[in-house]
Amino acid sequence: MSETVLQIDVAGWVERAKDDPIAYRQRQAAEITLNAIAITAPLNEKLYLKGGVLMGLAYDSPRQTADIDLTADLIVSADVDDTIRDLLDNAFPRAAAALGYADLIVRTNSIKRQPRPGNFETAEFPALKLKIGYAARGSRQEQALLDGKAADVIDLDISFNEPTSAIQILSLTGGEALRAYSLIDLIAEKYRAMLQQVVRNRNRRQDVYDLHLLIQDKALDEAVRLKILNAFLEKCRSRHIEPARESLDDPEVKRRSGAEWETLELELGEAPEFEACFERVRGFFRDLPWRAVARTENKDGVS
Repeated sequence: MSETVLQIDVAGWVERAKDDPIAYRQRQAAEITLNAIAITAPLNEKLYLKGGVLMGLAYDSPRQTADIDLTADLIVSADVDDTIRDLLDNAFPRAAAALGYADLIVRTNSIKRQPRPGNFETAEFPALKLKIGYAARGSRQEQALLDGKAADVIDLDISFNEPTSAIQILSLTGGEALRAYSLIDLIAEKYRAMLQQVVRNRNRRQDVYDLHLLIQDKALDEAVRLKILNAFLEKCRSRHIEPARESLDDPEVKRRSGAEWETLELELGEAPEFEACFERVRGFFRDLPWRAVARTENKDGVS
């Protein structure tokens, strides 16, 4: 698995929310959480950042989210949730102190298994859903946090058994290193998520917005586009989806991708026009080197 290094100004990402006290505090808690992962073995080698926070940190997305999405390269053992909780809770105070947030307490508020606990270890794609609570030291909210009833939380989702092809290293503001999806895997996963909307009966308007942001100003050569397509196909097939060049022509995919599009204005102030974004995203998808992949698969005897 290839790795590249990208310098990330996490402190700047936090400061950009300073005019909104709630978002500002959320981002401080997210920064502590990211640094807690980065300073903790084996989490710093086995958890890969993806999703909205990665979009904000690495690709200057203006979407306002402090929730953290991760893919885990860990064995789904009976105690993996307890192990992750203990590692994070031990690291939070050290990370907060190193970042100068002595007045902010962060700890795991709750952790749940998906699917149901009894099926977690044998599930094809299990996940952990964590609520990371935070409170100002000495505030009324501090005791509620210590009692596991935090008023303020960020969501931290960890998925298992997700195929990845290329990882980049994020060099954080304090010099710590955090692993994350590369541009290739990020684009591939968001296209996979667009197709899964129909199967999973979900609407995900953020994927079209994020993809449009990722591809609009980038000249990606044929070799990179081929890597994106191969990563996308691997991710789809792991979920028993067999995509085609025409997959985004499905009206239901488009309908679900545009559902509640106007709510982006709550995060952005002003949302771009959906039709233009979707057509750019669909055009990029159709222009991927599908014929090159087909020739390779036919040569290798893949049907």
